[in-house]
Amino acid sequence: MAVSSRGLKLAIVLALVWGSSYPLIKIASSYASPVLISMFRVVVSSVFFLALTKGRFVKGKDELIVGIFNVAFFMLLLNFGTALSPNPGIAAIMIYTQPIFVIVIEKILGANLSLRSVMGVLIGFTGIAISVSSSSFSLGTMISLLGGLTWALGTVIFSRKIRNSNVLELNAFISLVSIPILIPFLPIDFYFIISPMSIGILISLAVLAQVAGYVTWFSMVKEMGGIKASSSSLLVPVMSYVMSFILLRDIPTQLEVIGSIVTLVGIYITLSENRLAGKR
Repeated sequence: MAVSSRGLKLAIVLALVWGSSYPLIKIASSYASPVLISMFRVVVSSVFFLALTKGRFVKGKDELIVGIFNVAFFMLLLNFGTALSPNPGIAAIMIYTQPIFVIVIEKILGANLSLRSVMGVLIGFTGIAISVSSSSFSLGTMISLLGGLTWALGTVIFSRKIRNSNVLELNAFISLVSIPILIPFLPIDFYFIISPMSIGILISLAVLAQVAGYVTWFSMVKEMGGIKASSSSLLVPVMSYVMSFILLRDIPTQLEVIGSIVTLVGIYITLSENRLAGKR
């Protein structure tokens, strides 16, 4: 499948939106516990999506599974991982092992994968591995790695089963079904400092990462397919270093810069596959 200009634009938007969300999660964790952040995100996004769809949503077994893996479990692991990581950029890196898991799952399911696509993703992942080697491997890193696995499972199911779903109506449903799943986890390390600042940050995070981010992500998978969309998403951890510097003044290390460059090369190899094939 050729990568369209629309697909490339979606990848850039996703990098900006989700790249900004990691330092915002780190800031939000000063005011609210990880599960509360997750709950706030799905409640606010449910309201937004239901307003946009005028109360309509799609539902079914596959939609439920995607909601569990891509939102409920993913939100828990993402927010715990980011809160417990020394640098939100490191959490982003481990979450974005997702393309590797997508390739493994697709191969197990019998997908025909081109060597160029696989090599591009592996090179991209090598870049993020170089970046993470500059930091200690923490509990937050391991939790974020599990988040990458759950995201990959949800992505494969969406791409194979419900790719033609209405994106807004799908997001309305998966946000709603995530609420009762998250409720039992709320008491875990619960805290909430109520202030105009904390409320503003939580609302901004929900609108940015959950509403704009998930609409962009599912649109990317529909446009590009699961493997190319996952490879393109490797732009996000690169952008998270930039946004972490802007918002938190976390300065990337030399290895993080080198790793980011290698990651960009891997993404280019994967996304340029069909363009090069067309020239031959």
